[in-house]
Amino acid sequence: MGFKERNFGQPTYQQQEEEPTRVVIISCEGTNTEPEYFEAIKEKLKDNISSLIEIELAPKPSNASEPKDVLDNLEAFVEKYDFNKGHDSLWLVCDREKVIARKTGKRGLLEVIPLCEAKGYSIALLNPLFEFWLLLHLVDITTYNKDTLFENEKISAKKRYLDQELTNILGVYNKKKGKFNKDIVSLDNVKRAIKQEKLFENDLTKIMDTLGGNLSSLINEIVTF
Repeated sequence: MGFKERNFGQPTYQQQEEEPTRVVIISCEGTNTEPEYFEAIKEKLKDNISSLIEIELAPKPSNASEPKDVLDNLEAFVEKYDFNKGHDSLWLVCDREKVIARKTGKRGLLEVIPLCEAKGYSIALLNPLFEFWLLLHLVDITTYNKDTLFENEKISAKKRYLDQELTNILGVYNKKKGKFNKDIVSLDNVKRAIKQEKLFENDLTKIMDTLGGNLSSLINEIVTF
């Protein structure tokens, strides 16, 4: 169908004669790393992404990153465009670790999950955070201690354990805008991440309390292996 600004004088969705493009719309909790990762997926794995799939990243107007903020950002973006609720795919990408210290804590995720289920949205959740998913691209994760990964302790004023591991492997790991290391993204690396994520918890409601993630579900919607 193509992703285009809505003409409010027309129905929300109009089936075209040609085979429609399925749009995958992603709203990320993070402002820099997560969106730049998906941009790298689009750029570096384009030969493995169907021409009938269109990937759209909802821009963040602020740094607000509670689960409800990520949901609101998705809906604010989507309401301006044509999309087919039964055909297109709408995703929230969130961390678990960051919400622990917030006022809403686990409750924020528990409130958002049923809202997303009712609206047909999906949630990709990483625990402790997105850097765990990135590490799965680069190492044999079975050589790591699960408790150490899960706790992700602060080891310096600026870095936690997972940040430091990525720095050790890549030489530098920077979360600032425009600094994402695209070398992380290759077809083999993404395959490795998907395979290794299965070694941990993948059920959305259980990920909130356990080391794991379900980002593979989103990647498998985008990339053909």
